[in-house]
Amino acid sequence: MSTTGYDATGVTLKATAYGVVAFLVLGNLVPFLFILSVSFMPPSEFFTDPHLVPYEPTLEAWTSGFEELRGNLVNSFLIGAGTALLALAITIPGAYAFARKEFYGKTAGFYAIISAMMFPYILLVIPIMDLWTALGVYNTIFGMILAYQVFVTPFSIWILRDFFENLPTDIEEAAQVYGCTQFTAFVRVILPLAAPGIVAVGFLAFLTGWNDFLFANLLTTGTGPVPAVPVLYGTIGGGSGERVYWGKLMAETLIIGTPPTIIYLVARNYLESAFSV
Repeated sequence: MSTTGYDATGVTLKATAYGVVAFLVLGNLVPFLFILSVSFMPPSEFFTDPHLVPYEPTLEAWTSGFEELRGNLVNSFLIGAGTALLALAITIPGAYAFARKEFYGKTAGFYAIISAMMFPYILLVIPIMDLWTALGVYNTIFGMILAYQVFVTPFSIWILRDFFENLPTDIEEAAQVYGCTQFTAFVRVILPLAAPGIVAVGFLAFLTGWNDFLFANLLTTGTGPVPAVPVLYGTIGGGSGERVYWGKLMAETLIIGTPPTIIYLVARNYLESAFSV
């Protein structure tokens, strides 16, 4: 049988795949280049003669944007890192128990926890505000970290449980045969094997604490630990009817997006291993 038809089909599929990839790359690259260009463009150039390459590049938007966001970036980092660490402290033992142990109500308990992901989070803002005010943690970094556990914990347990389930049980049993207790076998054998899943969950939890706007805007005030994202919204508003300083807005967008990008690049190998399981 002639293979000409199969060859033609293969070439067509390959060309289609390249076309889709090129479209996706351009769809992300062009907006990024525009944002980068505007961030170095003086306001006079942008409003009078919009163009892609600045005639007189300036760092004014970057310096003013970083100065405005400096303290808020620290708040965002503390909230994101705290959210990730607390989520891991809660979900690592919880996911391990759901994956490896047998106990009454295991299945019902697991689905009850992850069912929290089906509720719109905006419905929880007012109850959390009232409860946090009564507990004295409203407008605090700890209150923000605690609030994010409401929706970080369910998906973290979901991801880690599946990861623990896919790890071989023989290795843990062998470690116990050679003298490890159940706890030391967990720490010295299971945790290193589960490192990709743990890094992935920590990264996603950090992103939640870093990028969220709804809780960050409503659970903090101007006198408290306001994260960076609500400040970016203030830049969009322009203030007092003034026109938006687009260069500063674009610079702040890139500044806020840089730390998660760096963390992703550092942890990329772990993340790829986690999501390929």
